[in-house]
Amino acid sequence: MIGTAQRRLRAGLIDLGLMLVWALLVGALALALLTSGAVRGIGPLGLNLAGIAAVVLPATVGLTVLEAGRYEATPGKLKLGLRVRRDPGGERISWGWSFLRNLLKLGLPWILLHLATISAAVGGGIGAWTGALLALAVPVVYLVSLFTGAGRTVYDHLAGTMVISTEPGRRFAAD
Repeated sequence: MIGTAQRRLRAGLIDLGLMLVWALLVGALALALLTSGAVRGIGPLGLNLAGIAAVVLPATVGLTVLEAGRYEATPGKLKLGLRVRRDPGGERISWGWSFLRNLLKLGLPWILLHLATISAAVGGGIGAWTGALLALAVPVVYLVSLFTGAGRTVYDHLAGTMVISTEPGRRFAAD
């Protein structure tokens, strides 16, 4: 049974909250390094690339490890009784498919937002506006796809995955 859109949305908000805590910790460390003078001469591009390397990549890899691992779920999905599986057979997802799924789900929108930020910082113009529009449009398309059809998002379709429901309180997914 495919997990309900509301449960998936709540699970995503839990995971997003955890990722934002990580981003704030990394940001606080970066701010401390920049204000102390320990890091000099890094422009907007360097800061954004460092942000991608320190926040986006670890979050994407972390979600990948959790969804392809023993519990087949991120903390939010685990709390709400959801698991990620291959579609249509329902097998466990591999590390590669999990990485693709999370790169599309998290990495793509976040990188688009970073690129829009870089464009705005170095002069704005049509590039910044296009980047900002794409950075907003991708998550909106994902959200709309969650509430339409069979409840599978665009990134689920592209990665060949589905989110299933499990019994409440169950820690390990069935093999």
